[in-house]
Amino acid sequence: MATSSGNAEGQSVTRPPFFNGSNYGYWKTQMIFYLQSHDYEMWELMEDGYTPPTKERSEWSATKKKLTTLNSKGVNTLFCALSPYEFNRFSTCKIAKDIWTTLETTHEGTSQVKKSKVSLLVTDLDAFKMDENEFISEMYSCFTNIVNELEGLGKTYANVELVTRLLRCLSFSWDPKVMAIEEFKNLDTLKLDELVGSLITNEMKMK
Repeated sequence: MATSSGNAEGQSVTRPPFFNGSNYGYWKTQMIFYLQSHDYEMWELMEDGYTPPTKERSEWSATKKKLTTLNSKGVNTLFCALSPYEFNRFSTCKIAKDIWTTLETTHEGTSQVKKSKVSLLVTDLDAFKMDENEFISEMYSCFTNIVNELEGLGKTYANVELVTRLLRCLSFSWDPKVMAIEEFKNLDTLKLDELVGSLITNEMKMK
């Protein structure tokens, strides 16, 4: 069953994540890893593009046959991931890259629109602050939502920058913990999930 997020519940590693037209960034990230894990050459073809052969099939080289097969696998995988509404928009398309690029343009906008979205999300991330009575898990969920949207639009951050930003957004009551982490931990090597785990553990002790 598809959820309002645009993806199916109980996803399987053997089925592509389902897309019903909403929450494209979330689906795109999942789909990229799904494609790469199942056939990286197929994913590369989807990125680089594919030119259909002009010769008769009997004259195709081994390389052209392989590329044609990879393109067909890519098209089929994308079709299996799309809702009937999304599928109908691409049902006559035979090039995997064209489907993927059109999905990006339709749901992310043109390059100029992407830049505007990235600018707004970066502003949101810069201004992001934890509420005084908010739980770490709640705060981190909101934080990662912004980061994931940015990643889906091509804007990524190094782990150390995410760690620094997360520490900076904590509420005032966390100042002693933040000072201790900055003094005794190497932020260049501290993993984001380790930091969050430490904060949640400390939160449990405080409660």
